[in-house]
This record gives sequence, C-alpha cells and structure tokens, in this order.
Amino acid sequence: MSIYQKIIVIIFIALINVKFSYADDNQRLESVRRSIEEQENRIAQQNRQRIELVKALKDQETEIANLLVSIEKNDLTLKKLSQEITELIKQIEELNLKQQQQRDVLAKQLVNVFKIGKTSSLELVFLGQKSERNERIINYYGYINRAREELINDLKNTQSQLAEKKVSLLKKKSSKKALQDRQKQEQVGLEKNHQNRKKTISSLESSMQQNQQKLAQLRENETKLQAKIAQAERESQRIAEEEARQAKDIQEKQKNANYTLNSDERALMARVSGIGKPQHQFNWPVNGNVKHRFGESLQGELYWKGLVIDAKEGVKVKAITDGRVLLASWLQGYGFVVALEHGKGDMSLYGYNQRVLVEVGDKIQTGQPIAIVGSSGGQNTSGLYFEIRRDGKALDPSGWLK
Repeated sequence: MSIYQKIIVIIFIALINVKFSYADDNQRLESVRRSIEEQENRIAQQNRQRIELVKALKDQETEIANLLVSIEKNDLTLKKLSQEITELIKQIEELNLKQQQQRDVLAKQLVNVFKIGKTSSLELVFLGQKSERNERIINYYGYINRAREELINDLKNTQSQLAEKKVSLLKKKSSKKALQDRQKQEQVGLEKNHQNRKKTISSLESSMQQNQQKLAQLRENETKLQAKIAQAERESQRIAEEEARQAKDIQEKQKNANYTLNSDERALMARVSGIGKPQHQFNWPVNGNVKHRFGESLQGELYWKGLVIDAKEGVKVKAITDGRVLLASWLQGYGFVVALEHGKGDMSLYGYNQRVLVEVGDKIQTGQPIAIVGSSGGQNTSGLYFEIRRDGKALDPSGWLK
C-alpha cells in the first residue's frame, strides 16, 4: 500500500471516530435534557401539592376555629339550660307542696261545711228559728261556698301551672339532650380535624425537606404577608386619612386652654398618635417565655422579624395599645393574624392564633382581647408570633414591652 493510500485510510478512520463521538455527545445531551425536564416536572408537581396542602391546612384550621366557637357557645347554652332545669324542678316541688296544702285545706273545709250544714238543717226544720237566723245561715253558706270556689280555682290554677312547668321541663331536658349529642359530634369533628391537620403539617414538612425549599417557602410567606398588609393599608387609607384630619382639628381645638377632650376624641387621639419611642411602656400581649427573639437566625440568610412567645392554647391575646384593626384573617405561614394600626405608620401584628375575636375596622383599646392563642399556620406548638412595624419595616418589639 502506498503512502497516499495509507493517508486516505487514516483520514477515513478518523472521520468515522468523529461521527461516533458526535453521536455519543448528542445522546448524552438528549439524556441531560430529559433529566432536566423530569426534574422540572417533579418540582412543578411538588409546588402544586404544596399549594394544595397549604389550602387544606387553612381549611382545617378554619374549621377547627369554627368548631371551637360553636362548642364554646354550646357550653354556655348547656350551662343555662342546666340552671333553668334546676329552677323548674324547684318550682315543680313548690307547686306540688302548694297543691297538697290546697287539697288539705279544701278537704277540711268540705268536712266542716258538711257538719255545719247538717246541724243547721235540723235546726231549721225542728227548732223553727226566726227568719233573721235563717238569713245569717244563708249568708254564711254563701261565704263558705265562695271561699270554697276560690280554693278550687286556686287549686286548678296550681295544677295548670304544674302541668305547664312539667311540659317545659320535658322540653328543656330534650333540648339539653339534643345539644349534648351535638356537642359530642362536634368534639368528634374537632378531633378529626386536629388529626387531619397533623397529617397535613407532616406532608408539608416532608415536601420541604431540602433547606433551599424551606428558604423559598419562608420568603414566599414573608412576601405574601407584606402584600396582604399593603392591600389592607390601601383599603383602609380613606379611614386613616379621615382620622388623621380629625386629629388635626382636635389639636387645633387643644390650643384653647379651656378646651377639654371628650372620651371619643381621647380614643381617636390614642389611635392615631403612634406608639412613640421604645421605652418599655407596654404590657406584653400574652405572658410566657420568649422562644425566638427578633434578629435570631430563622433559615439561611433569613432572620426572625418578631418575637415568638410560648403561651398556652386558649389564652386571650391582648392589644398592647389603642388602635384600629387593619387585618384579621388566615395567612400562609402565620395562621390567623390580627394587625392593628396605631397611626404615624406604626403597626402591631399578632399571629399563630387559634382564632380572632375582632373584625377589620374595629376600634381597639389597650388590653382588649383580640385573639385566642393557638398554633395555626402549621405550627407544632402553641404560642404567639408578635411583630411591631414602622412604615412597613419590622423593628425589635422588646424595646416597647415592659
């Protein structure tokens, strides 16, 4: 074989190798693309599942709150029914005694009338009394008859009252039994919702095992909270501006040394004057140990923007100062939240609640109960999440608390 032919063979072999290498690269590229697509599909599916789980959590915690309100009302109604039943039993016993006394009196009277009537008749027939005596006896009989009729009517009235009380007692007992049955059903429903909530939280935690996913979820929670607050502020802007205008008018009136504020004006000024400098001037919204402090690491580069206070479920959450309800709803990651507007861009926020006791627009006074401590928002233990914000920026609340 000549040199020329050898060169041709070498070139041919090289071209074949290049072709196969190119084919291998294409296959590897296609495989990578498929892997990326599969991963993207898995992530999309996880996100859809997470959205569904968050919605389920909201529905379950809302149902738990509603059931607790219903059970609380039922307890009060049952207590009232028990008191009414006790009172009815007492009244029935008194009426039974009264009835027996009336029967005894009537029986004695009838015996006496029979005796008197028999003697008088003999006297009239055999002794021939004068007409005056006859008149007196007739009048006496009339009096006895009227008294007897009154006794009989009183007895009938007592018996009628007794019958009514017994019917009322049966109705009350029936209502109590029905309410107790309903209470049992609601307790079963409550326990079922608690179990479902645990499963949902477990599923949510499983779907966010990776730190990056948790970080993304926490960022999303914060973004949604900011958006909800901004929306609430836009919706309440007209009221806030009107109260600010009224406050200016009141300040003008105060320039007159003789002017005295009425209770409504004092309340308005307290609501719109802000919370002032942090001087440890306010009572805590609940009593308890601080589990997480402002500025502590939360996840990655995220940090706590408020306090998490350990507190027993069912304890009342109280407003730290006067304000107006800006927000009262369920939010992802925070559960049932109440946000109070205090004027001058100041706001206090109370989260993780079992349920809220106020509505948007309500005027709140210092120390007023606004929510019930819980573990909503997917928390594993009960407590209160508490923030203070000024112009939208979270500040360390501990400076304002005693």
